[in-house]
Amino acid sequence: MKKFFNLPSLLQSAVALILVALCLVASQWQLHRGQGQSHQNSIISKNEKANTVALSALDATDSVAPLDSIAYQWRTVSLSGHFDLAHQELIRNRYFDGKYGFEVLQLFRSEDTRAYWIDRGWVAAGSDAKTPPQVPELQSSKLSITARIRSENLSHQLQGSFFATTSRKNLPDISNLQGVKAANFYLDLIEADQTWAAPLTEISVPSLTNGPHYAYAIQWLAFAVLILIGRIALFREFKR
Repeated sequence: MKKFFNLPSLLQSAVALILVALCLVASQWQLHRGQGQSHQNSIISKNEKANTVALSALDATDSVAPLDSIAYQWRTVSLSGHFDLAHQELIRNRYFDGKYGFEVLQLFRSEDTRAYWIDRGWVAAGSDAKTPPQVPELQSSKLSITARIRSENLSHQLQGSFFATTSRKNLPDISNLQGVKAANFYLDLIEADQTWAAPLTEISVPSLTNGPHYAYAIQWLAFAVLILIGRIALFREFKR
């Protein structure tokens, strides 16, 4: 028993316990991520099966209490208004069918004067860094569109306009992108009643999987058990 309580043995036990604690923390973290992913999937699954509804019916609140975009993410909505041709933003580092390009965000002003950023789809990059992508032009006339609500915050992905002469280090939130007071979410364009406003590419609903988080949680628990077994085996070997 004295061998177990000598300094080297106590240090080994302390290290083992610290490693076990770290494994348990990692396992709990992965478990929470898996639960969060499952919750997100249940929301998306419910909303994508729901009937199309007018966005004004969901977003009938003031700026103090904006639409809960998390609860309505991927819900199909309809709205009428016009595209604001003065406000366009391109998102860099986007790929479609293995090709590099940009996602095109265009500001849309609804009939009730609210502003929303619309993801029109993807366009290929120019032949070189100095050549701008070819983005099909829009018109400013009135139209009706169908779109999906997206709750993701694009701030960390927005790299400024392709045409900007200087890059911005502190990127604004999408609700204040380019200084425009817009919704705290954006919309994926599905269809429009005018051919010139059709989506540039189809934006499909993501595959709903829980990912490897639960498997990782079990894996970290297994590591903790192996560490305990290894510590006991080491002590028994030392004692023998």
